[in-house]
Amino acid sequence: MRTTQKLFHILMIVGLLFSLISATGIARADDGGSFDPQAVDAFLTEQVKANRIPGLAFAMVKDNQVVMLKGYGEAAPGVPVTPQTQFYIGSVTKSFTALAVMQLVEQGKLELDAPVQQYLPWFKVADEQASAQITVRNLLNHTSGLSEKGDPNASAYTDSLDEQARLLSEVQLTAPVGTQFQYYNQNYRLLGRLIEEVSGQSYTDYMRTNVFEPLGMLHSVTNPADAPSLAQGYSRFFGFPLRQNQMYSPGRVPSGLMITTAEDMANFLLAQLNNTRADGSAMLASQWLAEMRTPPAGIDSEYGMGWLVAENGNVLAHGGAIEYFHAFVAMRLDEKTGFAILCNQDSMLSMLTDIEVMQDGLMKMMFGEIPQRTTYGWVGWVLLALAALDLLNHLRLFRMLPRWVEKTARQPRAWLWIRVILGILIPLLILFGVPLLVKSTEGGSPTWMEGFSLMPDLVAWLLVGVCLNLFRSLLHAFALLRVPVRQ
Repeated sequence: MRTTQKLFHILMIVGLLFSLISATGIARADDGGSFDPQAVDAFLTEQVKANRIPGLAFAMVKDNQVVMLKGYGEAAPGVPVTPQTQFYIGSVTKSFTALAVMQLVEQGKLELDAPVQQYLPWFKVADEQASAQITVRNLLNHTSGLSEKGDPNASAYTDSLDEQARLLSEVQLTAPVGTQFQYYNQNYRLLGRLIEEVSGQSYTDYMRTNVFEPLGMLHSVTNPADAPSLAQGYSRFFGFPLRQNQMYSPGRVPSGLMITTAEDMANFLLAQLNNTRADGSAMLASQWLAEMRTPPAGIDSEYGMGWLVAENGNVLAHGGAIEYFHAFVAMRLDEKTGFAILCNQDSMLSMLTDIEVMQDGLMKMMFGEIPQRTTYGWVGWVLLALAALDLLNHLRLFRMLPRWVEKTARQPRAWLWIRVILGILIPLLILFGVPLLVKSTEGGSPTWMEGFSLMPDLVAWLLVGVCLNLFRSLLHAFALLRVPVRQ
């Protein structure tokens, strides 16, 4: 995940934990609750319309039944979303990668506490000793000691999982192995390479034959070329959908680029809640299923293996956020109830507003509580109004340029030059210094284009304003050079 995209994961995890805490608090006050499809439908219809969400698909299950499958909005202009519309699901992919790994553990082809080098002898990070200590369990729990901050190749995506794994040779540890939870996508990309190595199949082939097909997920794929019903991705520009093309890189797939449908996610939820495949056989031995749903002991973490875990293991959830898609899945094990939401839009504004409201609202409804009827469609209008006022102010200042020359003609030139030079240096510092600052604090090789994919409206507003200030200061400098000093 690119460096600025790390903010997506931070917001996703914080928001998800808030939703879990809120929901589990309700659970203690509610003896069972009900998950009413009609109420859910009304809630989602309101959210999609009020927040101008382009498209959304939803699945809800209880016990052994699918109780709700519905699409809202459009997958692309003129194409309605259906339960069969395909969406990228971001980091929800990790739940599937973890399941595949545990299948191989159950078969004796992998050992959780074996070092990665036992299966990939060439694997290494910058620290030779740590290279030999990192285990399969560490990767699953995100306790490998690796993080994006220590990765100079955090922005690099490759055409194969082997190439992606070999990029880790330059990563510096930011915590001792096995001591700290640090959410890091490369952990799961490396797991994808392990799956290939011990199974003798490509990640794509393994997932199709051992996960998707056995669970009845017949429209789930790992490559957009195999997804004829893939939804168009969108960002958000001042509250309105902005059509964007989602980038695809094979080396990134096991951590966040799986493609599926609401219908297939319903089958996945049923498999998880009942531990059964489509043919009625067990999905996984109970001991390994329990292992996946248990955070590591002695570490401040609520992350098991591909799942965030709450309420003593009764609530499992995971969110997924990539550039232009968002997904969220949650289950309540005591009532065998779960839901999945797939959306073809994402942005920083979405993460902070409507996505958080939908996730939190659905979690509350799963525990029988009525969610807040909060919408954020107005935020885009407010931002647009502020940006327009800012632009008008810039135009006003440009129109005042002749008056500025006249007004400052008798002022001390030294002070004027200081102001003008600062007016040139500060915008340049912002334009070139902000990416360097992010690189020094978070790692990777961030660019303004990455920021634009995350929050196009705010970045466009900032860059236009900075460039106009720079241009106006250059005109001021030119005027000072051309206009003589008045006595």
